[in-house]
Amino acid sequence: MNKRQAVRAGMFYPASANQCQAQARALLEGVALPGDILANLRGGLLPHAGWVYSGALAAMTVRALTAPLGGQPGTVVIFGADHTGQAQLGEVWDAGAWETPLGDVEIDEALAGALLGGCDLLRSNPQAHLGEHSIEVQLPLLRLASPALRIIPIAVPPGEIAVEIGRAVGATLAGLPSARVLGSSDLTHHGGHFGCPGGRGEQSELFARQNDQRILKLIEQLDAEAIVPEAQLHSNACGAGAIAATIAAVREMGATQSQILAYTNSYEISHQQYPDEQDDTTVGYASIVFG
Repeated sequence: MNKRQAVRAGMFYPASANQCQAQARALLEGVALPGDILANLRGGLLPHAGWVYSGALAAMTVRALTAPLGGQPGTVVIFGADHTGQAQLGEVWDAGAWETPLGDVEIDEALAGALLGGCDLLRSNPQAHLGEHSIEVQLPLLRLASPALRIIPIAVPPGEIAVEIGRAVGATLAGLPSARVLGSSDLTHHGGHFGCPGGRGEQSELFARQNDQRILKLIEQLDAEAIVPEAQLHSNACGAGAIAATIAAVREMGATQSQILAYTNSYEISHQQYPDEQDDTTVGYASIVFG
């Protein structure tokens, strides 16, 4: 099992190479990074909904992290959410490549081997990635932004071990200036579609926005240990393990600050496009970097 197929192409993002490239380019070129962006970025967080909803914020994080590489080779460890429930440890895809409409993204097999050899909480388990979309949807953006980039996908369960996984990965990456970590997670899911009645339209949006502030505050404080308990209590991150692992990793890599580049949610985006329609569902999205 050396190549993972792009199973969400045509659903979360375009399947054809031309359309995917055009949309990815528009997203990457359409974002404006702040002039006071943190220096020496080591990692970031980005959402993983369909590009029509969260692509701009995902592109913002990708552009911020890849721009300093200047097209030179680098490696990104991507901590993914575990929507399928198959991750018991840090489940690593450690060989081969992942397919995208823009070409395959190669695995950094040597570094993946070093990570596996240095942490008992990591194991080679490609099977855990087959039905999971949280990493896949980022890859065309990464591929276009930095074609020489290699990856190490790791599915992280939303449990206490997420912080230890992140620490181990960060300790290995700390001496590698061209290495980055990404965590893929959406935030609050609110509304009838998610079994959360009690508000439609603006009420749903307000609840999600306020609920997201709880976890965003912890992210800003680099409080990796508090992320999973917070998400378990308030259901404000579907990839809490990925967030916690990312923060723990960047701390080991020398990061001392966070910066929220942008925040929005699906209701806000839908309302801009279809102002006469009212949806009872809201999902929060954030672009965040660490340096």
